[in-house]
Amino acid sequence: MNGMRKFLDTILGGITTGILGTLLGFLILGAYWSYSNSVELTYFIENIASRSLLYRDSILTISTLFNVGIFYVGIRAEWWRFCRGLLMFIMATVPLIIYFQMQAGIS
Repeated sequence: MNGMRKFLDTILGGITTGILGTLLGFLILGAYWSYSNSVELTYFIENIASRSLLYRDSILTISTLFNVGIFYVGIRAEWWRFCRGLLMFIMATVPLIIYFQMQAGIS
């Protein structure tokens, strides 16, 4: 367990956790949306997330916001390098969100 903690409290650990947290947020959002609309998760992924220009930025924003809770845990644990890496990942998604907004014509 100490080796895992040692890895997590690094910038790379924060970036890796940010990627995994965003994927987990995406899956939770997709599962909730799919359940609410009585469709399969694959429908959400293939049609809403992949093809819909209008919702792509919102999906990425909500998926990335899942990392805020993880960031809070990192702050409480005083894993400063982890938090730095996680924040770097969150900030790296902002240009992608803006790009998706411009693509949809809503910026």
